[in-house]
Amino acid sequence: MPGNINQVVWTRQARESLKAILDYRYKDIPSARKIVRSDIIGSSKEIVFSEQYQRDDIFPEYRRIIVRDYKVLYKELKGVAYILNVVCTKASNK
Repeated sequence: MPGNINQVVWTRQARESLKAILDYRYKDIPSARKIVRSDIIGSSKEIVFSEQYQRDDIFPEYRRIIVRDYKVLYKELKGVAYILNVVCTKASNK
């Protein structure tokens, strides 16, 4: 049976990735920046049990939450969900 999540902890890597994404994609759109940031952070607060979300295709040792064009990668350890990274899933047009 999946373990319950008692706490959510954002790692430095995840915080830096989120900031970099927001700085790059929403630099000139502060209202959108605020909404996207809120949606991503809010999604992590919805983790109730360790296996609530699917395993990631690229990093199967982690679980993923899809939020807009981003995936939030996390791993559970002893009732704590560690948010490890935030990755943009949108393909570049370059």
